[in-house]
Amino acid sequence: MKNWLPWFELLLIAILTGIFVPSAMAANSLDVDTIESLFTSNTKAFIEHVDKLTAEPTLGWSAQDKITLAFYVGRAAILRSDYVAAESSLIKVLDLSEDLTLKYRAVVSLVNLHQHTGNFYKAFSYGLQFSDEKYAALEDELKASGLIVMALALMDSGLYDESANLVRKIPLEKVSARVRCTALFLTGQIAYKSGIFVKPLGQIKADNKQCAAANQILYSLLTDSAISLVHSNQGDVEQALQLLREKNAQVEQLGYENLTVGWQAVLVNILASKKDLSSLETEARKLEPLTHSKAIENSLEVALLAYQGLAASYKLLGDQPKAMHYLELYQQTYQKANNRQMTAALAYYAALMQAAERKQEISLLNQQTRQLQLENELAKAETVNNRLYLLVAVTVLLLLMTVLYRTHRSGVKLKERVTFDKLTRVFSRDHFEDVLATCLTVAPGQQQKLGFVLFDLDHFKQVNDSYGHQTGDWVLQQAANAAQQCLRKSDAIGRIGGEEFAILLQDCDLDMSRALAESVRLAIADIDTTPTGHKFAVTASFGVSTAQDYGYNARKLFSVADEALYQAKQQGRNKVMPLEPQQV
Repeated sequence: MKNWLPWFELLLIAILTGIFVPSAMAANSLDVDTIESLFTSNTKAFIEHVDKLTAEPTLGWSAQDKITLAFYVGRAAILRSDYVAAESSLIKVLDLSEDLTLKYRAVVSLVNLHQHTGNFYKAFSYGLQFSDEKYAALEDELKASGLIVMALALMDSGLYDESANLVRKIPLEKVSARVRCTALFLTGQIAYKSGIFVKPLGQIKADNKQCAAANQILYSLLTDSAISLVHSNQGDVEQALQLLREKNAQVEQLGYENLTVGWQAVLVNILASKKDLSSLETEARKLEPLTHSKAIENSLEVALLAYQGLAASYKLLGDQPKAMHYLELYQQTYQKANNRQMTAALAYYAALMQAAERKQEISLLNQQTRQLQLENELAKAETVNNRLYLLVAVTVLLLLMTVLYRTHRSGVKLKERVTFDKLTRVFSRDHFEDVLATCLTVAPGQQQKLGFVLFDLDHFKQVNDSYGHQTGDWVLQQAANAAQQCLRKSDAIGRIGGEEFAILLQDCDLDMSRALAESVRLAIADIDTTPTGHKFAVTASFGVSTAQDYGYNARKLFSVADEALYQAKQQGRNKVMPLEPQQV
């Protein structure tokens, strides 16, 4: 089951609507208590109140009053989706305020703003400021907000280890129940998405009961949904269903659309994995009209979970047109979500590198300052020697940096050569076989389905002979790229010969493997060769096998898929050919 849930936006909104309010702020002529009260209770009234304060004269206000108002102006702009104005006001707070609490809250809001709008580099650049030493003395409750916001952004980027490490740093014994339950929700999501347990599952369930007792109903239900998916991933489907059905009435009573749609999608996915046809049709029919809701429009995660559940359900129910319809929607949405996640992850590492460079620059500046002070103290006696020492130090530093940089670059290039095929940028044969061997070792214990596909470009020798090897290389690159666009993030593709490729499909039976292979076949057949200066057809033939049908053995999977590929060639090429188990 794919690791997607719809509540990233929900948590952002929750944070933006004032979960983390400082316990005290300096008294002044700006009535902060009234503004904070409106912010957490009546969004519309909060915006109107801030607009009124902005329009009124500020005679007698201190400079800090005006900066504090700029912070709330920024928050009001976020709620109106005026992100340009929001960023301008919040940056003003960072530039002008001497109040570290206010500056920290502005950074939290900027991280949320840029993550929500897809400007991941800016989001992480601000988020890395949470570790600045100047914020060390702030209250634990406030610093926890920064850790949670950053952990949430890292989880949305697929960086689960990094996200889990931040959650572990939250001082749960020193913060409010709401912060503890928010952190528990993150813990549950990380567990089911990645298998990384910040704390044991039994402890997560026990802590979640405390959240429910503390009236943190929304976060308790969100954590319950994650727990149910952990149970499902571990093969305990009955316990997952029991939990969902026990809490279903609470979800309906709460009435939050994102939660309602996501909860129903989780239920349908788990029923489909159980193949419970008696309940599946009823629950799938409930979910289907919800795919036209705002929750689906506004959240790729909600859409993925819903489309996946409906595709699996209608396949089991024998409604192939609907199954293919939702499978296509799932694949389209998955590609968008995958691209977003990859972009966010790259942005994080870029921001991390930039922050490291800044830190190094500051260190170098401090070092130079100390050396200049030493020069001034000894100027009369050792002017020449001191200049020589400085020159030597800088030269050694530059040489060291050059050696480290070249060593790092060489390591990166070597790893890339071993992992990827140089021409097509898919996995090399050796690396693909390593990935396959690892999956075949782990999958039997988890009762995981694995699909395996071999495909070979038809009449490829004629392409090289007729149009040249440069055109042939272009065709290989385009075919590999077309195949990658059709696959999921969990799948693996490698080039194992001249024009022959292999695909490993996670959680796929024979029918699903055939369907994915068919989508790759169509994508390759759709390649337009006019950029080469020649017009010719590009097609491929496919052979399909699965581990659950033929055994968790690489040689057997290759052998069966190769025989199916041979039959596809014999029957006219440009076909997907699975071998039924009785044919072997």
